[in-house]
Amino acid sequence: MLNASSISLRLAKLDECIARLKEQQGISLAEYKANPLVQGSVERCFQVAIECCTDMASHLLAGYGLKRPARQRDVFKVLADAGYLDPDYAEIMARMVQLRNRLVHLYWDIDPERMHQYLQEDIIHLERFRAFTLAIMERDHQERRHGIA
Repeated sequence: MLNASSISLRLAKLDECIARLKEQQGISLAEYKANPLVQGSVERCFQVAIECCTDMASHLLAGYGLKRPARQRDVFKVLADAGYLDPDYAEIMARMVQLRNRLVHLYWDIDPERMHQYLQEDIIHLERFRAFTLAIMERDHQERRHGIA
C-alpha cells in the first residue's frame, strides 16, 4: 500500500520546483551566466526536484514490496525491472540523479552552460515522472476503493 500523504507532499514540492524552473527557462545563456542568483535558484530547484523524484520512487518500491537498491540512482532501474517504467526512461532518471549528486557533492564545479542546457531540455523528465507518479497513485486509490488491493 502506498503512503499517499508522503508522496503527495513530495509531489507538491516537485510542482513548486518545476514551476520555478519554468519561470527561468526563457532566460538566455548570457543572462544566466551573468546572474549567480538565478544560477543558484536553478541548481537548487533541480536538486530538490530530483530528490522528490527519488523519494517518490523509493516510496513506490516500498509500497509494492520491491527490493531497495544500494544506490539511489538505481530506484528507477528497479521500477523498470518490475515493469513500471520504460528502461530507457529509467536510465534518463538515473542520469538526473547523477546531476543531483554533482550539485550536492561537487557544487564548486558546476558548469553554467550545462545547467542552462538542463534548464532548456530536462524539465520534461521531471514532469514525466510527476505524471507517472500521479497515475500510479490514482490506480492505487481506485484499487483500494474497489477492494482490489
